[in-house]
Amino acid sequence: MLGAMSTNATVRDYNCILTTRSHSLCKALLYSFLLLILSGCRENKKYQYTVPATTNDGWATASVGSENLLADKIQELFDRINDNTYKNIHSVLLVKNGKLVVEEYFPGHDSSGKYHAFDRDTLHEMHSTTKSVNSILIGIAIDQHLISGVDQTISTLYPEYSDVFSDPKKAAICLKHLLTMTAGLSWDEWTYPYTDPRNDHVAMNDSKDPVRYVLERPLVATAGEKFGYSSGITIALGEIVHQVSGLKADKFAERNLFGPLGITKYYWWSYPTGFVQTGGGLFLRPRDMAKIGYLYLNGGRWQGKQIVSEEWVKESTKNRVDAKQFPNWINADGYGYQWWLRSFKVGDRVIPSYHAAGRGGQFIFVVPELDIVSVFTGWNDNELGLQPFEMFERYLLPAAAAMAQGTNRL
Repeated sequence: MLGAMSTNATVRDYNCILTTRSHSLCKALLYSFLLLILSGCRENKKYQYTVPATTNDGWATASVGSENLLADKIQELFDRINDNTYKNIHSVLLVKNGKLVVEEYFPGHDSSGKYHAFDRDTLHEMHSTTKSVNSILIGIAIDQHLISGVDQTISTLYPEYSDVFSDPKKAAICLKHLLTMTAGLSWDEWTYPYTDPRNDHVAMNDSKDPVRYVLERPLVATAGEKFGYSSGITIALGEIVHQVSGLKADKFAERNLFGPLGITKYYWWSYPTGFVQTGGGLFLRPRDMAKIGYLYLNGGRWQGKQIVSEEWVKESTKNRVDAKQFPNWINADGYGYQWWLRSFKVGDRVIPSYHAAGRGGQFIFVVPELDIVSVFTGWNDNELGLQPFEMFERYLLPAAAAMAQGTNRL
C-alpha cells in the first residue's frame, strides 16, 4: 500500500495526525519509520526497460529484442545499479548493429561533489577519454596532409620550440612516440595525487607554457623504448594540431569531427594562455560519446561520410606497447595511439576490444567482433572507477554474445 503512495503526501498526512495527537518525539520516530519503509520500496523496484527515444541527433534506435540481446542480463545490470551495488553511475548506453538500444541515466555526484539528475542532455566531464578524441584529430590532420605521418619528428612541428631540441636524442622523438606515450620524457602523474605539486600534471598546470613544460622534461629513455603515461604529451599533441592547421584543437574538432558527427553541444576548456586541454578537458553528452565509439567501429564513417580514414582507425587501435610496462591496476592488454586495448572473457570465449578511458569511470568500449559500442559515465575517484569493466564483462557482453533467439528478450 505504501509503495503506491507519494512519499511527500504520505509523510504530510501523518504529520497532520501527529501534530494534534502525539508527542513530538513520536512524530519524529514515525516520520523516520515511514521514510525507511518508502525508501525500501523504491530500492526493491525492478528496472523497466524502454527503447531509447529517437531525437534529431542522428541516432537510429531499436529495442534490445530486435537486436538479439539477452534481456535478463540487461535487467540484472540495472537492478544492481538501482540497489547501489554499483555506485554513483551516471549513464550506461549500448549501441548494437549501429542502433542505440540501451540508454539509461542515474542521479549522482560529479567531481566537485555537486548532485545532478543526469539525463541525455547533460554534458559530462570525460577526463582522459579526451585523449582518444584528440588522437582522432591527429589522424584527420594526417589525412589532410597537414602532417606527413607518424614518423615525422616533432621538432619539425614545433618551430618556436627549436631550442628544446638541441639535444639530438630529443630531436629524434617522432609523432608516433607521443601517440604511444613512449617519448622517453620524464613524467610522473600517478605517484602523487592531482592536488600535489610534485605531480607533473599539477606542475604543468601551474606553468606559463604547458607545452614547453612537457618538452623540456629530461630524457630518461630512448624514444620508443619505454611507456610513460602522460597527459602532458597529449596536450602537446593538441598543440601540434594547432601548429599545422592554424586552428586550436577545439575549433579543428568542431569543423572536422564534431560538425560531421552532428555533435552540437560540447565544452572544451583551455588554459589561460590559450592551450586547449586535450589531455582531459573535454565535456560531451553520452550519446555523443557513443558516436565517437561508433565512428571507429564503422571504419571512420558516420552516416555514409568518411570523417577519418579507415587506415587511421586500424593503425591507432593496434597494440604498440607491452602490457608488462603498465601498473597492476591498469585493466589493459596494450596501448595504441591513445586508445587502450583489452580482451574480455565471456564463458570460454575471449573477445578483443579497445576503449577510451577517463578518470572517475568514463569509458567508451568498442567491440568489433560483436558490433557493439558501450558508454559508461560516473564519478568514483578510487578503485570504484573501474566498475564499468565488471559491468561490461558480466552483463553487457554476455547479453550481446549470447545472440538470444525468440525468447528472453525485453
